[in-house]
Amino acid sequence: MKKFISLLIVLLLLPSLLSVEGQAYSSFLYNSRLEYGIIGITYPTEEGIRYKVAISKGSETYYYDYTGPETELYPLQLGNGEYTVSLLRNVSGNKYIVVGKETVQLNLEDENVVYLQSVQNVRFDAGMGPVLKAEELTRGLENTSDKVEAIYRYIVSNIKYNYNFDFNLDNQYIPNTEDTFITRTGICYDFASLFAAMLRSQGIPAKLVKGYSVNVEGYHAWNEVLIDGNWVVIDTAYDATAGKTVKNMIKQRSEYQPEKFY
Repeated sequence: MKKFISLLIVLLLLPSLLSVEGQAYSSFLYNSRLEYGIIGITYPTEEGIRYKVAISKGSETYYYDYTGPETELYPLQLGNGEYTVSLLRNVSGNKYIVVGKETVQLNLEDENVVYLQSVQNVRFDAGMGPVLKAEELTRGLENTSDKVEAIYRYIVSNIKYNYNFDFNLDNQYIPNTEDTFITRTGICYDFASLFAAMLRSQGIPAKLVKGYSVNVEGYHAWNEVLIDGNWVVIDTAYDATAGKTVKNMIKQRSEYQPEKFY
């Protein structure tokens, strides 16, 4: 099957951050939704200054952009336990200072609940176009697999890969599911975000995954979806470009090397 070039070769690879302690801001964390496996950040940002959020558990850390000043929601997807959440402010180049740091304890009965939530890079709300379309596509369907396939077929048939994406290393790019749905175009990150949002809106746990695939050149984004108790790999961006040559919605896990889950 013909390979296609992902435009996220560098965009999704987060830079190495050199952080130093700064003056702590103690009230930036919004954790009233901790029972759903997500936390929020609210901070009075300064115009022209870049901010990042670092969420750590054990030896693993996820970095996100924070544009503010409104509340942004982020997942705690590394399982139950203690997380350290830091807000970082850029001072020069790749050097950041820590303006706030807090710890939270996650104790979920079902750790998959986090993959049902609206977060920064998988955002959805009731009444949005993709949510209404997901409701329409799944109406009358009882099996999870049928619902997943209905949404999958819609995306690969209607969303086109954007080969003219304006790649900019300084771009703080975050997928917008409503924009992708309306314009019917996007890069693999947009495909994965839209698919996850539509599935989550219908109560189907879905992960947005970043990493590498033997089918794609460069850094890539796809999904894992929980169907009948099993997480399966689905790659809507790849299948949308492959067209009629696609035979199976569910991919071979051995062809994918995940690095990050959201």
